Amino acid sequence: MGVRLRKRRLPSGNVGLRLDIYTHGVRRFESLGMYLNGSRDENKKILHLAELIRAKRELEFQSDLFGFTAMYSRKSSFIEYFRKVVERKEHELTKKGYLDAIRHLVGFRGERILFGDLSKEFFEGFKIYLLKKVSANTAQKYLARIKHGLNEAVRENILPTNPAFQVHIRKVEKLPVFLTLDEIKKLWATDCGNDNVKSAFLFCCFCGLRYSDVKALTWDHVRDGYVEFTQQKTGSAERLPLSSQAIKILEVQSMVGKSEKILNEFSDNTVFRLPRRSTVDKVLRRWAKRAGISKVVSFHKSRHTFATLSLTSGIDIYTVSKLLGHKNLGTTQIYARVVDERKKQAVALLPSIEA
Repeated sequence: MGVRLRKRRLPSGNVGLRLDIYTHGVRRFESLGMYLNGSRDENKKILHLAELIRAKRELEFQSDLFGFTAMYSRKSSFIEYFRKVVERKEHELTKKGYLDAIRHLVGFRGERILFGDLSKEFFEGFKIYLLKKVSANTAQKYLARIKHGLNEAVRENILPTNPAFQVHIRKVEKLPVFLTLDEIKKLWATDCGNDNVKSAFLFCCFCGLRYSDVKALTWDHVRDGYVEFTQQKTGSAERLPLSSQAIKILEVQSMVGKSEKILNEFSDNTVFRLPRRSTVDKVLRRWAKRAGISKVVSFHKSRHTFATLSLTSGIDIYTVSKLLGHKNLGTTQIYARVVDERKKQAVALLPSIEA
């Protein structure tokens, strides 16, 4: 076993540096992304840095060889370990996201994935697999979750380093799809087929709640023009003011709830009685089609709609970020780009004075 520094002449004429790694009977190469440029002094510095990296990598492999992974042998299951990590997560939605990532990892190589199987090459192959199965952005999320499991193994001294550290999937930034006020009015005037789904969706267009939060919403959460609840996704407590339109929708929904109780159909205190997410999205797609809306409508579009309506109505981005319950302002900035794009489209419609 060993790690050697190698020079390689490239077609461009430059000399690249890479590591020649021989471990567990397998030889592989790892590019350092470093190049000699012909300057003697500069090359000396580059070679010194490359040697430090080589020594560090060899130390990592020696640590592995001499019991650094004593808690888990190379023949222990990474999948079993990762599932235990996921079980420690507090929120069910978070767990589901990680379990989906594990499902794809199992789909790539099967249940029997051992710690000894994990390498950069392994996760480069997993990256290719993901990009064939799902969109780039979804693939990026799944890979990030797997990396989290690997980082936990490093933190617990099970792995010396994260073998997927240098494996990346670039996120493709897309502007969120939202509904205009005219499209919301069309939906309002169109029969949905499920009054609870219709009311909940329109309510969220004017308050920004996620599906998981509005499904769990009870009348105890509604107080004096505010909703007070704990986010299902993040676990953070929120107290959000409601717009006049959102309050009107709740007033109508309150009458529906009273009628249901009189008929003894329900006895709990839930505001909107919603089916599971996949069923709701099917109802929304049919509803949008009947309303003459060509956009693919899912429940999360209500949240996008609230954000863009708020910004176009003059609410500052910091306040919108707080209303959405975002911890990072950068998460909200994508909606500012949507508003900017709408402004550009509006300006493009201005008439020209040229003949």
